[in-house]
Amino acid sequence: MAAAAASSPTVWRRWLAFELVRLRRRAGLEQRDVASRLRCSVAKVSYYETAERPVVIRDLEEVLLDLYDVPRVHWSTYLQAARDSRQKGWWERFDAATLPGWFSLFVGLEQGASSIRVYEAQLVPGLLQTREYAEAVARSGTAERTDGEIAQHVELRMARQAVLDRQPDPLRLWVVLDEAVLRRIVGGRALMAHQLHHLAEMAGRPKVTVQVMPYSGGAYPGMTGRFQILDFPWPSDPGLAYVEHRAGSLYLEEPPEIAAHSVAFEHMTANALSPSESITLIADAADGFA
Repeated sequence: MAAAAASSPTVWRRWLAFELVRLRRRAGLEQRDVASRLRCSVAKVSYYETAERPVVIRDLEEVLLDLYDVPRVHWSTYLQAARDSRQKGWWERFDAATLPGWFSLFVGLEQGASSIRVYEAQLVPGLLQTREYAEAVARSGTAERTDGEIAQHVELRMARQAVLDRQPDPLRLWVVLDEAVLRRIVGGRALMAHQLHHLAEMAGRPKVTVQVMPYSGGAYPGMTGRFQILDFPWPSDPGLAYVEHRAGSLYLEEPPEIAAHSVAFEHMTANALSPSESITLIADAADGFA
């Protein structure tokens, strides 16, 4: 498996869930058949197949792999995936105030994704923020936070960015930004100049693409709201669309939902400035704040 998957127990759990569904269907079995063999409820089988709970290794080794007629030569792959899926991700050291459950799931998926497409209308995306910009955004929130809580929030955001330097398989990041992101002054002019110079530098990386939707472009599909599309390092996984709101988030995994966001993103990339034109605009905006 790719290095991307190896970096996240959340994504190993997701891969194993997809495989258990595929293997069960190949064997011509229903969830109730599997539950009968495991001597458990159908709900438990469903939890395994939706990645809501990690698979019990004993269930896999003593029942499922044999039931699904998996060749012995492949058992080690599934068993290792089950072990890896039960590990703790580095992000789980943060408390619930810094990393609520709905966002912990996203960070786990983000850290194991092979590529992420992001549309953002108001802010520089978290993976491309400077520490100072991230702190200014954290301080602007409506929630009352202590200095210590803000510091933890910023630390989490900075740690997430390591996925862009993951070796040997860095995250492939493609971002479309509304021009408003470049014009809104967050934390002062000097801070914005530094942030935009950093954004232009990151946009020059081989696996990072940034395109700007200029004001002159008129109406476009992204005006209905921000979103991300996550893809994972195996063909059987269709990926998901992620939409964040003030009180939580939505994980959209039905094919029509993913397709709707993918089509919108494709339209935006076709109508936005080219990557090279976007870098020029970002650099010019940065110079304007200096």
